[in-house]
Amino acid sequence: MAKTYLSTVKYEVLANYEVQGVVEKPDIVGAIFGQCEGLLGEDMDLKELQQSGKIGRIEITVKKGKGTTFGEIIIPSSLDMVKTSILAATIETVEKVGPFDTKVKVMKIQDTRKEKRETITDRAKELLKRMQKFEGVESGELADTIKTEIKTEKVINFRGLTAGPEVETNPEIIVVEGRADVLKLLSYGINNAVAMNGGNIDTPLIGLCKEKTVTVLIDGDRGGELNVKKLAALTKVDFVAKAPDGKEVEELVQKEILQALKRRVPMSEAFKEGITNFEAPAQRSFEPRSFEPRPFTPRGFDSRPQRRDFDSRGPPRRDFNSRPSFGEDSRGRFGDRPRFDSRGSGGGFRDRGFNPSFSNDRPYTPAFTPREEPVPKEVLDMKKDFDKLKGKSKARILDEKGKKIKEVEVKDLLETIQKTKKKIGTVMFDGIITNRLVEAAEAKDVKVIVGVKKGAINPQKAKAYTM
Repeated sequence: MAKTYLSTVKYEVLANYEVQGVVEKPDIVGAIFGQCEGLLGEDMDLKELQQSGKIGRIEITVKKGKGTTFGEIIIPSSLDMVKTSILAATIETVEKVGPFDTKVKVMKIQDTRKEKRETITDRAKELLKRMQKFEGVESGELADTIKTEIKTEKVINFRGLTAGPEVETNPEIIVVEGRADVLKLLSYGINNAVAMNGGNIDTPLIGLCKEKTVTVLIDGDRGGELNVKKLAALTKVDFVAKAPDGKEVEELVQKEILQALKRRVPMSEAFKEGITNFEAPAQRSFEPRSFEPRPFTPRGFDSRPQRRDFDSRGPPRRDFNSRPSFGEDSRGRFGDRPRFDSRGSGGGFRDRGFNPSFSNDRPYTPAFTPREEPVPKEVLDMKKDFDKLKGKSKARILDEKGKKIKEVEVKDLLETIQKTKKKIGTVMFDGIITNRLVEAAEAKDVKVIVGVKKGAINPQKAKAYTM
């Protein structure tokens, strides 16, 4: 039986034949094998080639006409190009099928690998298109996408509220303003957060707060303060924590969130003296107490600053008098005067936390915080309109002539500034002036920003005032 190794077929010999009589397929096959036998030696004998698998089964189609038979002959070959051509030429030597004259004509030798190459090319194009979908994507973007998907999977719907997976089981909960804040806390492993949805406080949250120990973590603006006061009016709030001034919870890094939670204060004390209760000691504003040195001219000395010489053998030597005076005791201390530090030979003043440096030729001049730039008259004239915004979380955008362009919620102010096409002259709002707001305003050539309080800002073009 003939062997056909389709996986090794390189060429196909396609030929047409015509027999001047009516014959069957076995007659044609027998004529081909019989008349080609011994023409080219044993290595090219059709039977040997077929048995060794170098040519496949010969396919013949038979069509009959009026006293004739015709059709196609197909011979698959795994020989090389030269031997396949010799084989094709040998087929054309068949002249008889039985008693009838026959004519065989090779039409073409087809390279079957071309079809495979086209298939490979099409498949390669498809694979390349799939690869190109990811071309140009940074590893950071892929990482952020994966992190976002993981965080989103952890968020649950608890009684209709967006929350972390431990809200139900944990005896303490952290109430934040929105879904983005819950996701931020989840990314840092804090899984007991729940969103209050801004000022739209739902009934399930009111009930949940009554069952748990509640810490409310708010943004560093006036809107956050108003939200926590509204929640406290509806249900139980135990503690309040606040993001740094001008920042939102979703913008904080892990260290800032943990510090804010660590500095939480009881709700009863949160707003007694203003929002500064949430600041770390190092962040609280500090103004030195007024210091006016008493006029003092020792007997026998002029009023110019005196050089202070120190003796390495003991406490510094006084240049005032040899005897104690003005209430000085035996240990060399004055009642209300700064005293010398005897530790080491350098010496210096110590006075309730002050440690000013003195030169030998220059008297000490205490440093004071510079005064804030005075509010211009044209801004003060807006105070009546500004007072209408206070306590309402509203913002008003004015043109260069002071006419109102738009009045919006404070939470929408930044986006409104960026999208407003008219020339903006002044922005006034019930909130804290932050760097992000100043940058957005300066990008629109806004000249004046008026708010309730200033954050840590560095305005270049726009002037920021508080009233």
